[in-house]
Amino acid sequence: MKNKMIAFVILNYNTWEMTIRCVESIFQTCQQKYTIYIVDNGSTNDSYEQMEKEYRHHEKVVVIKSENLGYARGNNNGIRQAMKDGYDIITVTNNDVIFLEDSIDRMYLFLESNKNASVAAPYILSPEGVLHNLPTLKKVSNRDYLLHHTRLEKFLSKESKRQYDQEYNLTGTAIRNEPIPIYKFSGCCFMAKREMLEEVGLFDENTFLYFEEDIICQKMVNSDYQAYFLPDSKIVHHHGLTTGKDNLFVDTEMLKSEMYFLSKYNRMNFWSMLMIYIDRAITSIMKIIKKRYHNASIKDYMVFLGKTWKHFIKNTRQRNDKNTNIE
Repeated sequence: MKNKMIAFVILNYNTWEMTIRCVESIFQTCQQKYTIYIVDNGSTNDSYEQMEKEYRHHEKVVVIKSENLGYARGNNNGIRQAMKDGYDIITVTNNDVIFLEDSIDRMYLFLESNKNASVAAPYILSPEGVLHNLPTLKKVSNRDYLLHHTRLEKFLSKESKRQYDQEYNLTGTAIRNEPIPIYKFSGCCFMAKREMLEEVGLFDENTFLYFEEDIICQKMVNSDYQAYFLPDSKIVHHHGLTTGKDNLFVDTEMLKSEMYFLSKYNRMNFWSMLMIYIDRAITSIMKIIKKRYHNASIKDYMVFLGKTWKHFIKNTRQRNDKNTNIE
């Protein structure tokens, strides 16, 4: 076994105090040798200066300054540096995660003792102690994606919804104290083997925010890599504290990433993607009307439509051109 064991990659954007709390939880719980790579992703406040001051002389923490490259590219910067420094086990975690006792060690020891496991995903708790962000058991078909992830779901029977949940989703009642093979894990925190990350190509840098885990999980399946959910490895995730909720910028980037994912990785047809696009556009205009966004106007909504529609057309056109790579 190599001397260097676990690398942690944490992306920071304007929330340095939260990042420090996450780092402190690693200090308090991890019993393995490790290095923490904090990538400051173009913060507009003094985050980099605060963290550089905090960890300037700390041998286990490296603070990397970067422009705002988005989630995928920012994390890839940290992952590549960890690989360059010789780490074979890499944990990617949001900075709003708190690791609980033994959570890191259990993920690490599981990966070390199971050759067929490429990713270990923890049991995620809300700050109130409620289980959330449960994994997906297998890839959702395009038909079911359209039916169950849009307003069309309102027209489905209870039996249809129950069958969908049983087929695709891990439920809390099905969890026992043993590892469970899964398809999709939450991107808020996971531990992965280097060989898998190298083969599938890290995060797809064509997304700025969201759907990164959907893409990497699909690439893992395509390359016959297996992820596992570990019920005995627990973390707390303060979801939404970095990006905020009901944010028109976030919804714009989410829709752009969704269109890219559905086109390139799910190979969804034009009409199904159009229905999903319209569904998302309706959601955003309803948020404007109900004043769910902070200071967003109809003019802002028109900008949202312009950006996302352009992205939709780009992806659907390139979806039909087998000789064109989506940029």
